[in-house]
Amino acid sequence: MPSIKILTAKQINQVDHLTSEQHGIPSSLLMENAGLHLYKTLEKYFEDLDSCLIAIICGKGNNGGDGFVLARHLVQREINPDVYLLSKVTDVSGDARANLDTYLKSGEEVIEVSDTAEWERMSKEFSRYDIIVDALLGTGISKPLEGLYSKVVATINQSEAFVLAVDIPSGMFSDSLTGGVPTVQAKATVTFTAPKIAHILNEDQKALGELHIVPIGSPSSLLENPEYDLNLLTREQICSYLPPQEIRSHKGHFGHVALISGSRGKSGAAVLSGRAALRTGSGLVTLCVPEAIQDVVASFQAELMTEGLASTPQGAFASQATNHLLELLQDKDAAGIGPGLGRERETVDLIHTVVNKATLPLLLDADALNAFEGKTNKLQNDHGQPLILTPHPGEFSRLLGRPTQEILPKKVELARQFAQETGVWLVLKSFRTLIADPGGQVFVCPLGNPGMATAGMGDVLTGTITSLLGIFAARGMTTPGEVLQAVLVGVYLHSLAGDLAALATGLRALTAGDVTAHLGKAYQALTEE
Repeated sequence: MPSIKILTAKQINQVDHLTSEQHGIPSSLLMENAGLHLYKTLEKYFEDLDSCLIAIICGKGNNGGDGFVLARHLVQREINPDVYLLSKVTDVSGDARANLDTYLKSGEEVIEVSDTAEWERMSKEFSRYDIIVDALLGTGISKPLEGLYSKVVATINQSEAFVLAVDIPSGMFSDSLTGGVPTVQAKATVTFTAPKIAHILNEDQKALGELHIVPIGSPSSLLENPEYDLNLLTREQICSYLPPQEIRSHKGHFGHVALISGSRGKSGAAVLSGRAALRTGSGLVTLCVPEAIQDVVASFQAELMTEGLASTPQGAFASQATNHLLELLQDKDAAGIGPGLGRERETVDLIHTVVNKATLPLLLDADALNAFEGKTNKLQNDHGQPLILTPHPGEFSRLLGRPTQEILPKKVELARQFAQETGVWLVLKSFRTLIADPGGQVFVCPLGNPGMATAGMGDVLTGTITSLLGIFAARGMTTPGEVLQAVLVGVYLHSLAGDLAALATGLRALTAGDVTAHLGKAYQALTEE
């Protein structure tokens, strides 16, 4: 089951064009199907649709054309909407004009609005509507609304009506990740063929309401263009990647992973990552920790094995631990390094050597990432083993040497570029976590919640992904594509567990331990029919 493609405004225009040019499907049919889906969506929300007062606010472009088709379908069912056109009829052209003419020839009328004063007089009546359909502007805008359009958006947002946005709420930039501009606040949005970037990644998600993605006739093969490299993860896709649990399985089939973590005062990071690896399904988990904290770590969980290595007087890994650690990794299937390690010079040197010399898939988080600040050219493994990096925006900022506020609006492009240039698998933790692979594909996890922005959550993710890397490797699943699958499953499972935990505890009380405790329920939710 493939992921869902997320398209830019330019890409969806290309799909629409090729639908007609290569496949002979007229654009007028796409508009007809779009309008019909809008009607069906309203039917889902309102059993008494025929008793609702409906306003459809149309622009002069194709978004307005979809609104005219909707109006016609309503009238055919003896529901008479008020249709507002924010231009002159003579300014409407193409398929939108054809559908407007059809609507007018049926004896219906549209209310033309050409200036702000005229709108302000009419808007006083808007409190009477039960439903407002925003068919004003689509995916093509690139600057904030002003004048008449901004007044219309303000009127819509002041109404208590159910607002349905056509394709995208008017005012939202289709390709933008940032909000802060005047935008229609919809209860539901119906978009066509594929989601656009703003539908999934724009920080103003409340403006979208419930998102409906509907097909309108473009062949699915058009979405298989390799240049369309932004993907939305789906439950079905993740389920298809889960290795089966066969009846004759033993713990060796589920991998032995090592987690190189902890220092004095941060022993909890080691335990959190280890517990997560156990809950994710690893057959064996060994915590490699400084000997100064081994007894403390070993007391937390009986199922976790520990190895104490040479430590500094401050309780972090000493450089003398390096060779011992590399020997310990020889018989493991995967390893994670970083949680709670600290930034002592000896520890940083150890991290560099382990990353270069390890002979197994290796995940880097937290202080293992900080060790490469300004030194990303050293992010190489001598044996060609996969490196998986899991930074949050602050850590990614340090790796790139760029301010966080500069990174966030461009995080998709920067994540893709970093993964391609360094050859790593990058998990950029943030609102809508991104996973970028060395081949240039980027995946978006649609799950997760604000309650997960708390201490230890990254340690749990480290344990979860490392566990899956080990489970896959124990079964000989170590190709680049299979490494990607393990990472995708880990991110999705962790986010799903976070959402399930939030339902149980509430967002404000959510802890990393709660997420670990819900990994089993996350597996159940994935595999239940």
